[in-house]
Amino acid sequence: MNGVRIHNLRQQGGMALIVVLWLVVLLSIMATGHSRNAHTDVTLASRQVESAQARALAEAGINHVILEMLAKDSDAELPVDGSVFTTNIYDDVITLAIRDATGLVDLNAADPNLLGATLRACGVEESEERELVDAILDWRDKDDLAHLHGIEDDDYLAAGVPWTSRDGAFESVDELRYLPGMSQALFDRLAPLVTVHSRSGKLNLEYAPPVLITALTGNIVEPATPDGANRNARAARNGTYHVYSSAAGGSGTIASIEAVVNISRSSKFPFTVLDWREPPRGEFPPRTGGPG
Repeated sequence: MNGVRIHNLRQQGGMALIVVLWLVVLLSIMATGHSRNAHTDVTLASRQVESAQARALAEAGINHVILEMLAKDSDAELPVDGSVFTTNIYDDVITLAIRDATGLVDLNAADPNLLGATLRACGVEESEERELVDAILDWRDKDDLAHLHGIEDDDYLAAGVPWTSRDGAFESVDELRYLPGMSQALFDRLAPLVTVHSRSGKLNLEYAPPVLITALTGNIVEPATPDGANRNARAARNGTYHVYSSAAGGSGTIASIEAVVNISRSSKFPFTVLDWREPPRGEFPPRTGGPG
């Protein structure tokens, strides 16, 4: 009888040991999972902090440009022809570029010839160029009469799309996306060359991107650099500018911003932000040369 009891006790003890071992294994698995989750949370939080830091620095770059343009006693010569330069804010390096809006093609003021040249600069074929130019003209004019190769309200409706032409000025470069024949690839090439803020029908070649200068003059122009920037293309400290800013927040985190800013030092509002893009429509900082 005692032998049976001893045997049963040994069996119970063995089972208890197995249960304890399984509990230890289970707790180890749970601890490992918790550790991994904690590590993931820390990594995500760290990246969010780095991303916020990069964005704050890029925004500081935009503010730096505005303040330099408004400062009466500033001796900084800011190039406004799109050449890339850097500035230091504490120990951080901010990459910047400024382009006077008159160096870009205004979608609301440019004539058909300038619009056509801009499209050719983006690699558009002649037949497609005529259609896109007329589509732009029909989008921005107030009537419902289509140009020869254009498209008006009835044509949009017939195509089954849920919009018609604006029959008014472009409010944003992004409205180009609504035009028939405007692919994403073409928009990506075209958007950095145009604006809705210069209000000028002419293009100021002094501030224009090299690709537009080449398209209009046939002259090959290298992208501007800080050392080779046009020395006459300096900020007049009044006008409308596309300002590009990029900064790193650590671990490869990059933030880039494009702001369109009107500077009017003599007015009630010294500066007005007309547009704000994160990231810019075009790549910034560019792989080579200035933006556009």
